[in-house]
Amino acid sequence: MASGKSTVGRALAKALSYSFVDLDQWIESSTGRTIPDIFTTLGEAEFRRIEQAALSDLGQADGAFVLATGGGVVTRPENREALVRDWQCVYLRARPETIERRLDADGAVRPLLAVADRTSTIRHLLEKREAWYAEVSSHTVNVDEMDVPEIVQEVVAWLTRERGRA
Repeated sequence: MASGKSTVGRALAKALSYSFVDLDQWIESSTGRTIPDIFTTLGEAEFRRIEQAALSDLGQADGAFVLATGGGVVTRPENREALVRDWQCVYLRARPETIERRLDADGAVRPLLAVADRTSTIRHLLEKREAWYAEVSSHTVNVDEMDVPEIVQEVVAWLTRERGRA
């Protein structure tokens, strides 16, 4: 959450001349509902089921594209398996302070952070998910002190090295 997945994903897709897909936007388009609405009316478990189906569908899609997922996609074992099997994943790691600063600037509604103590929740989510992010990631970029072009440059360099090994 607020690590830059969508922003970096769009810029990376452009740099690679690929299409870009934001999984949350894909879900909103396919369901006709916003993510906050799905969380509120159907609950997180149903959202995660919808998310899993969308990830599975996209994993079987033709063509090269950059996919930005929501930060909670790793909470389901089936999603972690799909991410490892079907994707080259880059973990954009951000400190809690960076995430909170970006959320303040962003102003977007984040269903899991509609709580009294947002700072503690961010720390808890990161602690809970860190091992899962490491499990699915082929590469990690510490984004706290980097801007979008620098992050994209690092990911492109990593992809170039990976292709050279293939």
